Amino acid sequence: MTWILIIPIILVLALLSIHLYAKSQFDLPANADALIDEVIANPNDNLVFGKMEYVDLPDTQICYEDIAAKDLNAEVVVLLHGLSQTMLSFPPYFCQPFIDAGFRVIRIDNQGGGGSSWVKDWGKPNKYDLKDMARHATQVMDHLGIKNFHVIGVSMGGMIAQQIAIDVPSRVASLTSIMSSPYFYDPSLPKVPPKFILGIAYSIITYGRNLKTLKAKLRFKLVTNRTLKGDDSYECNNRTILEAAHYEITKKKGFNPRSREQHSYAIKKAGSRIEELKNINVPSLVIHGTEDPLVRLEHGQKCAAIIPNCKTLYLEGMGHHLPEAFNQEITGAIVQLIHSTTKEYQSRK
Repeated sequence: MTWILIIPIILVLALLSIHLYAKSQFDLPANADALIDEVIANPNDNLVFGKMEYVDLPDTQICYEDIAAKDLNAEVVVLLHGLSQTMLSFPPYFCQPFIDAGFRVIRIDNQGGGGSSWVKDWGKPNKYDLKDMARHATQVMDHLGIKNFHVIGVSMGGMIAQQIAIDVPSRVASLTSIMSSPYFYDPSLPKVPPKFILGIAYSIITYGRNLKTLKAKLRFKLVTNRTLKGDDSYECNNRTILEAAHYEITKKKGFNPRSREQHSYAIKKAGSRIEELKNINVPSLVIHGTEDPLVRLEHGQKCAAIIPNCKTLYLEGMGHHLPEAFNQEITGAIVQLIHSTTKEYQSRK
């Protein structure tokens, strides 16, 4: 009889301990509500440099932004975002160095995200994978009359960028794969850590169950982004995250509630790129944070090891996002790659 009483008490204490730990690690900062109110009252509508454009493809509609350069013959940089994100996950401070370098910058909303088509009837023949998403990005380039481009992808976007380099290597001037993987389900590589799963569960249970108001949606977006942070040596760009989320919700279609499920399927269905990446001949750069809580550093290291002559940049303490604290190193390395490979690429054409 005593054990019948003790076991529930132990379980309650264990759950309470887990909750308190999760709250201490992942909860919103003390000033979150005041910052959210400020963003709602004074939104930043200058997150788009030009305007959103749309192209109808045979199987979907893709939204993109084409940031023109003064030089009509400028190098073209294509930015591909991660799972359940949008083009605005590349904040202005990330885009600006490429604009300043004289490049033409194109941000794309992958299918299922942002302003691009959302698949509501998820089943055959409507399911898509990374190979379809890579094809969509290339078709946007076809639509714009762009033959050659530098492709930069983050997380799932890095996987798409890798697939583009595999499928149409003659069109890829350089490949930059950021906090990504050659095969996320590789059994030899670390899986998603329990701490990250705990953070997502806490975010959903605490903030994700009632998303009827704009403020609730912004709270949820901010708390889920906090699970992506690395160590405590830098601050998250909370205002930047909130401004981008506010723009998506109020100026575009918001966030697709099914994109996580669909993009996860797209990653798994596409399978491994390990063998194909061994054979590409595209100037490449792998960037990864040492404290990435989602796609562990070993994924980036394996990607760099199998791509011939791949350059690397491993950033001490960075997590699974693009914080301003590391922006100069990240964008500087990519700009250097582009400059160093332009002459080489021109000679190969």
